[in-house]
Amino acid sequence: MKPQKACILPEIDKWSVYQSLPNAYILHRIKNGKVEYSPLFCIKLKVNNYKHYSFNAFNGIDDSTFGGAVKKQRIERHMTIKQVANIVDISVEALMRIEQNKYDLHNADKLRKLCDIFNLDTQKICSPYQLFLLNNQGEQILKFRKDNHLTQKQFAELLNTDRQAISRYENNINPMPYDLWSKFNNICNKLTANR
Repeated sequence: MKPQKACILPEIDKWSVYQSLPNAYILHRIKNGKVEYSPLFCIKLKVNNYKHYSFNAFNGIDDSTFGGAVKKQRIERHMTIKQVANIVDISVEALMRIEQNKYDLHNADKLRKLCDIFNLDTQKICSPYQLFLLNNQGEQILKFRKDNHLTQKQFAELLNTDRQAISRYENNINPMPYDLWSKFNNICNKLTANR
């Protein structure tokens, strides 16, 4: 019988909300390969019909970033990281890294699902690459090729890839990888500047 390899958890030293309770939040972080939990008690007050917490739950959350917007909306809706991760079908660790802006979600279906859960305005919060994936990459690539009278082979040569890959991207079978999208975006910008 082979010995099993130990599961090594990624180091995530910042505290995140694990569970929201009526008068407390359960926080967690991963440190030295172990998950640590800690309660954070708060008193909810109503002042002029406005719910107020005795601490600033959103202190340090930059909701102008994708991760910050996700985290703020998750906390406001009293959802745990685990609940959201299960709905979107990603790992808890991936969602924690997204909320810390240390990981960009590039799967269009999962990205769309995450934005839909929290009614996020994708045009304001997503990166240009994420918008490319969300807004039907295949149609965009095909339109670019047709507008510039390029075959799949010619376009593939411009991006230093093969024709079959271009076909898969145009048919939305595979997402165009970030490095190829970056080349594609640079070509689009150069052509636009020259017009």
